[in-house]
Amino acid sequence: MIAVVSITIARGLKMNLMRQWFCRLASISMVAAMATGVGAARAASPNLTVEPVLESPQKIDLEFGGFLGKRLKANLENWELRVPGADPAMVEMFYDRDRTPSRNLLPWSGEFIGKYLCASILSYRILKDPRQKASIDRVVRAFIASQGADGYLGPFNKSARLTGANTWDMWGHYWAIRALLMYRQEFGSQEALQAATRAADLLVNSFLDKGFAFTNDTSFGQMNYSVIHAFTQLYEVTGNPQYLAMANWIVKQWEMPGAGQYMKMALAGKEMFEFPGKRWESVHDFLGMADMYLVTGDPKYRQAFTQIWFSILKGDRHNTGGFTSGEEATGNPYNKRQIETCCTVAWIDMTLAMLRMTGDSQVADELELSAFNGNLGGQNPSGNWWTYNTPMDGTREAAAHTINFQCRAGSPDLNCCSVNGPRGMGLVAEWALMRSKSGLALNYYGPSRFVAATPSGQRLSIKQTTDYPASGKDSIRIGLIKPEAFDLKLRIPAWSPETRVSINGKNLAHPQPGAYLSLHREWKNGDAINVQFDMSFHYWVGERECRGLTSIYRGPLLLAFDPVYNAFDPDAVPDLDAKALHPELITTNRSIQPWVLIKVRAVNGGEIDLCDFATAGAYGNYYRSWLPMRGIDPISFDPSQPIWNNRPH
Repeated sequence: MIAVVSITIARGLKMNLMRQWFCRLASISMVAAMATGVGAARAASPNLTVEPVLESPQKIDLEFGGFLGKRLKANLENWELRVPGADPAMVEMFYDRDRTPSRNLLPWSGEFIGKYLCASILSYRILKDPRQKASIDRVVRAFIASQGADGYLGPFNKSARLTGANTWDMWGHYWAIRALLMYRQEFGSQEALQAATRAADLLVNSFLDKGFAFTNDTSFGQMNYSVIHAFTQLYEVTGNPQYLAMANWIVKQWEMPGAGQYMKMALAGKEMFEFPGKRWESVHDFLGMADMYLVTGDPKYRQAFTQIWFSILKGDRHNTGGFTSGEEATGNPYNKRQIETCCTVAWIDMTLAMLRMTGDSQVADELELSAFNGNLGGQNPSGNWWTYNTPMDGTREAAAHTINFQCRAGSPDLNCCSVNGPRGMGLVAEWALMRSKSGLALNYYGPSRFVAATPSGQRLSIKQTTDYPASGKDSIRIGLIKPEAFDLKLRIPAWSPETRVSINGKNLAHPQPGAYLSLHREWKNGDAINVQFDMSFHYWVGERECRGLTSIYRGPLLLAFDPVYNAFDPDAVPDLDAKALHPELITTNRSIQPWVLIKVRAVNGGEIDLCDFATAGAYGNYYRSWLPMRGIDPISFDPSQPIWNNRPH
């Protein structure tokens, strides 16, 4: 299935490991293809050639308690519901695009409303607050009403739209179409689908086989060519061959001079940082690449997408789960340049696509890492603002301060990250509980309750009573009207080498870390699953700029030094010993409660309090996630064993 490409001897070891992983993913796909049962909503589309291994249920009720639940509610009250009134230009810019004097727009101004709506719809999918529905409806109605007679859904005047120099107009249309399709999926709106298709038809009529290129964004077309993902999604929904033709046309455009050359470079085994177009926006091109595999079945798309995903995992996914350095791939996860919130959300999006395609539990581990650390670390606990940069070591600043050049009259709060950060949090609705052909896969652990359909269509409730990840104990209770046999897969994280699982008090065989534990049985109402995860520390030993330093993890959480909880400064952190930390969970009476606070012992006999990365720096102070450490050696990148799961021997 995987084509063999020419490689140098120096890269031979890496490619052997990649082939091992490819074989593993191929095996997973073959097993899923042979399984029986009802597929997921998107997987049931007649316009897909390849069915996703895992898919988000079409209808699901989700309740999240604990730390994530508080953060979701803070975002709702202090951001989501506030923005339409506080930033009316988010919509109004589309109405006055041809007025004079014209607005002072950014090349990407058209993205704000699409990103905001995508985040809000995901948030509504979880919280189901009627105020959300009313607010989303008002914004969508106003947005659709602004659409031009020709289908145009951008904010630029006639002299600049679509092909104007240094405009990201197709990028804006991408987000508009994506938001409208989400609205249609969630609320069944045909009007939203019609608006999306009118916008798409305008692009088809303007560009398909017309000799025009999208590379007028001055950056290899990676922003504007991202609209391929909108066309693959539209084709999946409508089956309109014009949309597939447009996607195929964009694939050809990728290889043109001045474009990103994604397929050519990836199939040659190149890393993302070696691509001509290596900015973060190209991740959305890659999402279209993943969809092209599902739509066409051509294995070259799977091979290219997988190569890119692993190149990011190896060289550009930081210890926080954040992605990029200075908004681009560098091939160096220790690079100290900015880790932009938008980039981390894009990585979560791409990793979700990888999970759909492969059904591999270690990919789901990556979702948890990025969501719990890099993404939540970008949100102020109040929910009022998000960062632009969430550094490994440093301070957290509001995006409205760091990138205040994006503020405009009528939209003082809007910038690329403020509207996109909440989407990363909301994407948990897509991966928390997923459907396989034989049943369901539980990826999210934490206080929660999920209600979805079994393969036969009856209502299934999965309730988790736990304070995970503060502790490793999780009690899962099954709710069913009548007994039913199906497969329930539990994600056993790669970082938990000694996991214990019991059903109704009966212990199961030792589950394999880094894989799904498949529990096929006749489930009954009240069945209880108890899980005990291995919460012992694991480590990422730094190199390059972080040589001599180590990151400490407890379960999925990255720990950090915050002077708020200590009597000394970040530069005075004493050496730690990985074999003699003697961790102890403690509490604090500070106004901002951390997810976890853990006391450890230093080599000099002193004590240090470490908190979760998502809370570190919440008071505006400097924090550190790379700490001086003894007793553990670095390991090389291995696709089958994540580098952050290192333990002392």
